[in-house]
Amino acid sequence: MVSTEFTSITFFQKKKDITLYRAADEAHRYILKSIITKDAAVRQAFCDEYETLSALRHPSIPVYYWLREDYRLPGQEEGALTLCMEDCSRPAPEKPLSIQELCRILYQTARVLAYLLEHGVLYTDLNPSNLIISRCREDYAVTLVDYTYCYYFLRNPYPMYQLRFSYDVSPNLKGQQFLIQELTYLLYDLMEENHIEALPSLVYQLLETGRHPSEELSLYDFQEMLLRCGA
Repeated sequence: MVSTEFTSITFFQKKKDITLYRAADEAHRYILKSIITKDAAVRQAFCDEYETLSALRHPSIPVYYWLREDYRLPGQEEGALTLCMEDCSRPAPEKPLSIQELCRILYQTARVLAYLLEHGVLYTDLNPSNLIISRCREDYAVTLVDYTYCYYFLRNPYPMYQLRFSYDVSPNLKGQQFLIQELTYLLYDLMEENHIEALPSLVYQLLETGRHPSEELSLYDFQEMLLRCGA
C-alpha cells in the first residue's frame, strides 16, 4: 500500500477541473490527480476511473494506488478528491520514426485497447499526448495514460458525465470499429509529427480500411494489418 505521505509534491499541469501533481518518495514517482469541484458528474468520473483501473495490472497501463477524499495538496486551501497513480513518464525515442516503427507502435497500442475493451473500458481519448513511447530492447514499448471520462461500460453504462473524444469519429461505430478509426487517426497524427509523406501500398491500404471500418472488421484483424505493415 502506497502511503499518502511523500518526500516531494510539485505542480505539473491543470486541465479544466483537474489538477495534476508529480510526487515522489524514496523509492518511486507518482502522479496525483485532484479535483476541487463538488460536481457529482465529475466525481463519478473519478470514481469510475479509479475503481475500474485499480483492479487491472498491465505493463502498458499505470498502476492506480489510492483514492482519497479531502486530500490536502500544495497551494490548496481545502482538501480535494485525489487519486494516486504510477508516474510512467520516460524519455521519448529520437525522431523521426519510420512508418514501419510507427505501425509497430500502433500494434502495441491496439493490443492495450483490446485488453481494456475485454475489461469493460472503451478508451476514448487516443492522441499522441496520451501515448508514452519508449525504447524496449530492439523494439518499442507504449504506455497509455489519461483515463478520465473514458466509457466504463461494465461499471457504469449510463454515466452522468460526458465522455471525452479525441477525434470526430462516427457515432454509428460499435466499440471495436470505433477503436480502429481512433487508431487510424492517431497514425495520421504520428505520421505528421515524423514528417512521413511517401507510404508503402500496405500502409495506404491500412489507412483507407481504418478510416471506414466495416462491421466485419475486428480489432484483432486490424492488429494483424498493423503487424504486417510494421514488418
